[in-house]
Amino acid sequence: MMPSKVTTTADLLALFTAAATAPPPESSKILVRHLQCKESIRAAQSLTEALDRYAASDSHRMATPAELLPPLG
Repeated sequence: MMPSKVTTTADLLALFTAAATAPPPESSKILVRHLQCKESIRAAQSLTEALDRYAASDSHRMATPAELLPPLG
C-alpha cells in the first residue's frame, strides 16, 4: 500500500519503487502491441511514403474555394 502523504525520503523512495514495479496499464500494453505489429508498421510506412510523394508534387495542389478567400476590395 502506498502512503497517502510523502513525509520522508524513505517514503518517496518507497513510492518510486512501487510505481516502477507496478504492471503497466492495459492501454499501454495495447499501444505497445500496436507499435510492434508488422501490419501497423507497413501501414505507417505506406502512409508516410504517400505523403512524401504528395508533398513533392506540385500538380496535386487544390485551389482554394472562392468562398474561403477574403474580399479584395
